[in-house]
Amino acid sequence: MTTKELRDNVTFLSALRMLEGMAERKLLSEAETERARTELKRRLRPTLIFA
Repeated sequence: MTTKELRDNVTFLSALRMLEGMAERKLLSEAETERARTELKRRLRPTLIFA
């Protein structure tokens, strides 16, 4: 895995964690949460790491 891929993965996970936090605090509706999650996956295209 390259440094760029690792950085992209960390960015994706950080954004996903922030999104989940906002959803837990009811700042976003379920539809908004799903739309944002889909957009994150589309834009960042995480490289999955299986260990």
